[in-house]
Formats: sequence, C-alpha cells, structure tokens
Amino acid sequence: MKRHFKGFVAKVEVLKSERATEDKNGLMPVILIGIAGEIPSRSVISGTIARRMNIQEGYVYLFQAEELEEDVMYGRQFNFMAISKELSAIETLQASEFVGKLRIVNVETPEPILENTEAHLELQQVLA
Repeated sequence: MKRHFKGFVAKVEVLKSERATEDKNGLMPVILIGIAGEIPSRSVISGTIARRMNIQEGYVYLFQAEELEEDVMYGRQFNFMAISKELSAIETLQASEFVGKLRIVNVETPEPILENTEAHLELQQVLA
C-alpha cells in the first residue's frame, strides 16, 4: 500500500556517508532529519532535486511526502515536497505542535512499523 505523509517538520543536512556521492550535476545528496510528525525512514534527496525544491542545508521546513511506484533496483521511493519556506524557531515550534511527535515509519519492512523515537534530537540541537 502506498503511503502519504501529510506533514512533517525536518531539518535539511548534507548526507555525510562514505557511500554518498555527487550526482551528475556535482551536488551532494541531502537528508531530511525529522523533528516532528510522521516521516519515512528513507529521507535522502539528490542534491539536484533539493536545489530545484529551493531547500537549503541547515534550514528547517514543513514537508509532505508521497510514495511512488517501487523501483526494482532502489526499492520504495518517495516524492518529497516542501510546503513552507524556511521556518524560524517559533514557526518550527508551532508546526511541530501541529503535526505531533516525531514518528519514523520504517519503510524497509513489508508492514510499516513506527519506530520508537524517544532518542531523537532535541529541538535545540537541531536548530543549532
């Protein structure tokens, strides 16, 4: 069953991994670090798509995500859409209250399981 993630707050960071490589336009992939709301466990976006979305590293946004057809090579994939401009600290708090506690949906398993996110980053750490 395809999932639709109606709203989550996330900070955009450059993916720092040995396996992360530049895309064909020389841009590094970014990862959405969940702060609040329901977010898929696969939240990496190519650098070129991030640039087209006008999202920048270090900023917090309100997002939606919709699951696409499963890819034979890459598995489950998602189309992310920023539904806000970058959020200030107050706007982040307000949006977080609106979308609720952070819930990471493990999309690697056939049945989505909500992961326990008690150990997630504190908001002050994310905004730093």
